[in-house]
Amino acid sequence: MKPHIAKSDGNNECLNKAASDALFVQDAVNMIAVAGSFHRHLKAMRETGMSGDEINNHPVTICFISKFSSLCRMTADREDNAFGAIEKMAIGEEVQYEVIPI
Repeated sequence: MKPHIAKSDGNNECLNKAASDALFVQDAVNMIAVAGSFHRHLKAMRETGMSGDEINNHPVTICFISKFSSLCRMTADREDNAFGAIEKMAIGEEVQYEVIPI
């Protein structure tokens, strides 16, 4: 199956701002601010007519997700441990988790 290729116009003000902010947040350490910026840009990208897989695979999305992964010090083991922890928390158990400083 041939991959679907999308285009994104950097001259579009909304997409230009999203790309600029995706670059800017790479130095951020405040996850709440990064999440807020990402949320605003996801909504704006949808307003341009983008949806679903186009948004999920857009370079702006990938760069924001990269930042979240970096802030969480994401590894496959940490991800597996997190899913195990939330399963326990969802049934009312207390869990411990590792905190890795930035």
